[in-house]
This record gives sequence, structure tokens and C-alpha cells, in this order.
Amino acid sequence: MGLEMFSLHTKVMNGMEGRMKESNMRILIGLGLALVYLFVGAIVFVRIEYPLEKIERETYLEYQNQWRERLMQLDIDESEIDKLFINIREAALNGIWMDRNLSSDPNWTFGQAFFFAGTLISTVGYGRVSPRTEHGKLFTILYCVIGIPLTLALLSAIVARMREPSHKLRGLLNQKLGHLFTVNHIQLIHVGVVLAALLIFVFAIPAWIFSSIETDWTYLDAFYYCFVSLTTIGLGDFEPGDDPNQSFRGLYKIGATVYLMGGLCCMMLFLATLYDIPQFNLTSFFVKDDEEMRINEEDGKYGTLDSNVVENGFYAH
Repeated sequence: MGLEMFSLHTKVMNGMEGRMKESNMRILIGLGLALVYLFVGAIVFVRIEYPLEKIERETYLEYQNQWRERLMQLDIDESEIDKLFINIREAALNGIWMDRNLSSDPNWTFGQAFFFAGTLISTVGYGRVSPRTEHGKLFTILYCVIGIPLTLALLSAIVARMREPSHKLRGLLNQKLGHLFTVNHIQLIHVGVVLAALLIFVFAIPAWIFSSIETDWTYLDAFYYCFVSLTTIGLGDFEPGDDPNQSFRGLYKIGATVYLMGGLCCMMLFLATLYDIPQFNLTSFFVKDDEEMRINEEDGKYGTLDSNVVENGFYAH
């Protein structure tokens, strides 16, 4: 029996050898395009951002030199002056800087800790506040090992439920517009409707709310924060409730965490709807259909979010 299985496996692999070589070539092409894309992005960012950084660096150095001269006139040792600037920088980076000796809430309140836990298990990870103790770092590792898989499974289950009304919407579009448009056009209209709802209810309206609460955020800043967060990039340059003197800061942090989780579900729903259209599923360019089917059969956990079957371009429930 073992020899028969080995012989069958050899025949299958020989039959797939040409297709795998073709897929490998496509992957190499994809890697080359990704590298070019990275080079283009780096060049554009340098051209856009470096001039402002250069001005800010020159301004800061001028400001630092002025204060260095003033302090040295008071017979303060230069090493002490350097230590002063280092302490100020560390306090600002650790989020414990306070202006004019005003009292403020600590970073590790319940609301902030709740928000931090949400950014961990959602893999957003802003990095503005992070554990500094050995026990905190160890607990972060254990917390993420358990929390991230559970969160992804839960969000996937929620998205599977959310796809039911999305399928009903597509069926309604087919009933109303099926005599005017082809199946592919109906698919594109469906994706467009889902995208429009995503932009309005997940990005535009929340961005307006954030810009209204955060007085130093413009609307573009708030929209940028929503996009960076819900794509799980999490740069950390903007974070809701970052001002220690924010009113109802803890409650605000909890609300922002709920927004992140709900927004991630909506983003996953949009991507699932988009990938229903074969032309937008770029994975098929790098993996041949029979190879993809073989991979899915060997490891079912990487299948689709639900088991709905597509027949003639429409969902069969």
C-alpha cells in the first residue's frame, strides 16, 4: 500500500511540475514588482517628507543651542545640560510629559489598558504606550499568543454572519438590475455598494466624530487615523485620547476599542466581497487553479469564510 501511494504521489507531482514552474516564475515576477513598488514608495516619501524634517531639525538645533548657551552662562555643566534634554525626550516618549506642572491622569488607567489590550489582540499595535516592566512584557507575549487566534476566529465568525445580508443585497440587485446588466456588472455594483457603505459608516462618519473630539486633529488627520488603524498598519502617530487631560478619557478609550473591532469586521466583509470576484483575487495569478485546490484540500483551515457555493455567478444557500 505504501509503494502504491508513493507511485501515485510521484505521478501527481510529475504532472504538476510544469505548472509549479509557471507559478514559481509568476511569483518571481511578483517579487520583482513588489521590490520596484517599495523603491517607488521610498523615493516619493523622501521627496515629500524630508524637506519638512530638515526644517524641523534645523529649528530644533537652533532652539537647543540657544538654551545650551543660556544654561552654560549660569555655570551649569554641559553634561548636565545633555542629561536634561535626554530626560525631557524620554519623558515625552513614555507619555508622562506634563506642561506647566499640571496634574494629569496616568497612562495605565483601566480605559488605557483596555484600549491597549484591544490593539494587541487586533494586531493594530500603535506602540505609543507599551509595557516597560519584565512581567508586563512577558504577559504581553502570553496574552497575544492566546488572544490573537481567538480574536481572528471570532471576527471571521462575525463576518460570516454579516455576509448573509450582503448576499441578500446582491440577490436584490440581481432581481432589480439583472435584465440590464451582466453577472460581472452586478458583482461590480455589489462591491461598489459595500465600498460606499464602508467609506460612509466606517471612515467618513467616525473621522468626523474623532475630529470633533480631538481638538488638534483635522478631518484629514482623523480619516488617516481610521484608515491606518483598520488596515492594522498602526503607525501610532495619532491615537484617540492621547491627551492626558482628555475629558472622560477612560470611557473614550473603551469606545475607540469597540470602534476598532467593529471596523475590522467591516473591512474583512469588504475584502471577502471583493475576493468573490475572480478578477480581483490576485492570488490566482501566482497560484494555478489546480494547485490552489490541492492546497485548500490539504489544509482546510485556509478556506473561505463560509461554505456558500457559487452557481452561475450567484450564491446558492
